[in-house]
Amino acid sequence: MSSNINYLPYFRIYIVWHQKFFNGLELAKHLFSNICGDPKHPLLQGLGIPVHFCSVPFTEETTLPKPINIKKCLNSAIFIFVDNNMVVCDNWRAYIEQLYDNKDLINPYHHIYPVAFTEYFYNLSQKLNKIQFIEGIYGESDVTQQKEKLLRNILHICCRQMKQIKQIEENISLDNDITAPVKLFLSYTRHDGHEITKKVHDWINKDQILNTFLDTKDIHSGYNFVQEIEKVLKSCAMLIFQTDAYASRYWCHWEVLTAKKYKIPILVINAIKAGEERSFPYLGNVPTVTWQESQIYLIIRKILLEVLRHQYFPKYVDNLKKIRNIPEETIVLPFAPELLNLVQYWQENKQREETLIMYPDPPLGDNEINVLNLVNSNIKAWTPSQPVTSIATDDFKKPLSGKVVGISISDSPDLARLGFSDYHLKRALLEISRHLLAQGASVAYGGDLRQDGFTQDLIEMVKAYNQQENNKLEKKILSFLAWPLHLKVKEDVTWRAQYRNEISIQAIPLPEDIKQQPFEINDQEFLKPEGKENCYVWMRSLTAMREQMAKQIDARIILGGQVTNYKGVFPGIAEEAALTLSNHKPLFVLGAFGGCAKAVGEALLGATPLVLTWEEQAAQSQTYAETVEFYNQRSRLGSPHPAIDYNALIKTFHDTGLQGMNNKLEESENRALFESEDLDEMIYLILKGLQKQT
Repeated sequence: MSSNINYLPYFRIYIVWHQKFFNGLELAKHLFSNICGDPKHPLLQGLGIPVHFCSVPFTEETTLPKPINIKKCLNSAIFIFVDNNMVVCDNWRAYIEQLYDNKDLINPYHHIYPVAFTEYFYNLSQKLNKIQFIEGIYGESDVTQQKEKLLRNILHICCRQMKQIKQIEENISLDNDITAPVKLFLSYTRHDGHEITKKVHDWINKDQILNTFLDTKDIHSGYNFVQEIEKVLKSCAMLIFQTDAYASRYWCHWEVLTAKKYKIPILVINAIKAGEERSFPYLGNVPTVTWQESQIYLIIRKILLEVLRHQYFPKYVDNLKKIRNIPEETIVLPFAPELLNLVQYWQENKQREETLIMYPDPPLGDNEINVLNLVNSNIKAWTPSQPVTSIATDDFKKPLSGKVVGISISDSPDLARLGFSDYHLKRALLEISRHLLAQGASVAYGGDLRQDGFTQDLIEMVKAYNQQENNKLEKKILSFLAWPLHLKVKEDVTWRAQYRNEISIQAIPLPEDIKQQPFEINDQEFLKPEGKENCYVWMRSLTAMREQMAKQIDARIILGGQVTNYKGVFPGIAEEAALTLSNHKPLFVLGAFGGCAKAVGEALLGATPLVLTWEEQAAQSQTYAETVEFYNQRSRLGSPHPAIDYNALIKTFHDTGLQGMNNKLEESENRALFESEDLDEMIYLILKGLQKQT
């Protein structure tokens, strides 16, 4: 891997709204799910474009969100949701105008796009009135239609901006206006596809966002339609109306093959009624949608996503080469490779000993890879989540095979003010886990997996991993459970049977001394964490689990984390970090999401975070303060555990420092990992440190 850690994401989207805008967060999450990745469908990675939120006040002293630092990415699109709350707020006006005046806001690399959510949007700022607002969104009475119309506008704007950036970067001379709308080529057969094609064509014209190319309308009499179609296809995306007769038409075949030759975005609209005598084989390997006249908006959304994927992914990989071990000669495809691609690229590159192809996640199954290799064994293909060192050679040993990596994560109280949400935290967990699993590691997690939204997605990843032909069946998730939590899991036989092949339950028993007087706890009965004595038992049990976990894992990653309402001796992530260090295991600290992990990182840097002081913790909960007093009294009476001492906890982190975390990263790299807001850089640094352990 490269030593260059001064990595900047190629493109980033900011969503800015007043905290009192009633559905601002709902709209922002809808955009995140479609443009970055959908946390509800972790196996579909999405476009992966970073989306940051700017709404919640950054500090208690201000009503404004965290300032946008444009220098933290190469290119950005900033969408400002202007509603009445923003219009009447002088502080927000100043915030927006300061952003507008930013000397680094250079078109087209960084651009502001105000979105009108009130008819009085023009009263926000005279400066913003020089910019064309995105209008017509707030007029939609239905929330679903509002979300979809906003998404279509933003996808289209990003496509146009990326096109402008590409022209400048690559010095491409285009015949048409680079700010022109995305054009859709409508491929259909007049025999039975004219009616539905016209409906889509009319809907697009009414929506007024995109342009279309329709042969009957856009090819003038007397012109060579073959030449005209081939010329226009190079700069279009294609909608294919797959009706019963489509696969039997020669010119439909020609349009599809020409589109694939130029690698343009394609979406198939499946409108087959009776069936086909023979399906056209080259309609595969592209997204599809079933024809429903009431959901034409879904067709437009999906084709715009494909256009943006085709524009973003190659640039993303080119930028990723700065920090990943990706050979310069790698061919980058914005879609999964197919046999047709191999024929095309083999003809172009048959003199090479091997042809390397990178395509978007998720990875192809081994059955598809094996078919591709039958045609040409010198072609090797992989995704950004797969280790290049093993895929690009004949050695398929995963770099982290046999390693167990613990992940400590929970909701952070700082997410919103730092420009994130629970969606961002979940995506970070999923992408880090995806890369660990791809490199052969197992993931260890402390807690009841049945109750955690994060872990169900980990299970689905492992199931997909185990289904690969070249992988042996492995339990790639280790679930460490403290007493009495594992009692309920043991009772849930259905859940254990369902995930028997993915999860290994590590049930840690109740400490022996608690079974004796004065507690005499029955370790077969569940104990509620009520009252100081019961809470004391829970503290002891959680520490026993964390101590055992720290001994069994090979490294730990911490991010987010609560600093209140916990049941352990310290905030959970702080205790797990300290135990990792005391067992001389590598520790990786991600501070971007705030919470306990950020506090641990600050302590490693020599500070004394308020949330890791006894005074702060005792003030937040009387029950906790009473339990700690009882806990320390038991320690003085000879119970086999030290007293709870926040000063000692802080001293552990101070004495360790960034240079003492055993993770093989340089101090500057650990600082970058702690401060980075970019998930790619986080993953790169974690994998770099872990691979050095082997």
